Order: sequence, then structure tokens, then C-alpha cells
Amino acid sequence: MNPDERFDGLWRNHAHAVLRYARRRVLPADVDDVVAETFVVAWRRLDDVPERALPWLLGVARKVSANAVRSARRRDALADRVAGIGEHDPRRAAPDTVAHDFDADGSAVSALRRMPEVDRELLTLIAWDQLSQAEAATVIGCSPGALKVRLHRARKRFTGLLGQSSHPRPIALVPQTAPLTGGAQ
Repeated sequence: MNPDERFDGLWRNHAHAVLRYARRRVLPADVDDVVAETFVVAWRRLDDVPERALPWLLGVARKVSANAVRSARRRDALADRVAGIGEHDPRRAAPDTVAHDFDADGSAVSALRRMPEVDRELLTLIAWDQLSQAEAATVIGCSPGALKVRLHRARKRFTGLLGQSSHPRPIALVPQTAPLTGGAQ
């Protein structure tokens, strides 16, 4: 298969999953840039892309997203300094990294928002992106054993936070608004 065909296949098979991932990680204005930059890296490093490409692509998207978030923070901080707005000004809201409204009473979304970013990412990689633990470990950049421990602890914290809500009940972390298609196959 020539490089153009391989890249076209990567795009066709995984662009939607990378887009969903980016929507959870960055502001809406930055989503398209994150997806584009992820596939620019894939094109440049096409020989490095493994056969099971999605975890590798999400790992790249994770790093590109982190760069976008840092850039947005610097840009916002500069704009705030120029405008005279302090860091704790109520007009400055943190971006919502959980883009899906999937539970009726909001308890799961609320619990996810209160979790540390690393825990939230682990849970969403497994539940929303339907990655295996080994694939999620590739995205995060840790060993499968370390991921297993982190995931166990994240699930325990999530369950504890759900128990603090007014309607404690287990909820699947799968958005009901759109079925998960594509992704890991």
C-alpha cells in the first residue's frame, strides 16, 4: 500500500474518534486544529504509525491538545492582563472538558467534573473511546500494569463522588446522545 492510501485509510477509519477525543479536551475553537495537527504528525511519521493506529493517534492528539490548552491559557492570561481582569474574576470560566450530557440528573457529569484530569481521561478513554486497557496505556504513556492500578483507583474515586450526589446510582459512562461507532476495532 502506498503512503497516500495508508494515510487516507487512517483518516477514514480514525478521524471521527480523534475528533470526539479533541472535543473533550479543548475549547471548540481549537478542535479542528487539534485534529488537523494530529494527522499532520501522522503523515510526517507514517512509518511509525502501528497497525492498530487509534491508540497511537490518540496519544498524539493528547499531546497536541495539551499544547493547545497551554497556548489558550497563555493567550487568555495575556488578554486578561491587558483588560485588567484578575485570575479569579467570575467572567473567566474554566472550559468544560466534558462535552457530553448523558445522564438525566447530571450526577455522573458532576462527578466527572470534580475528578482530577488524569482520572477523568482514563475513564473516558475506556468508556467513551472504547479502548482496551493496553490501548489506553499507550495513549497515556504508561505501562499496562500502571494503567490498571490507576484505572482501579479512578473508578473507586468516581464511585465515591457519585455517592456524594443527591441520587447515588451507578451510571455507565457512555453518552446516550450518539452511539459510539468506529474507534477500536
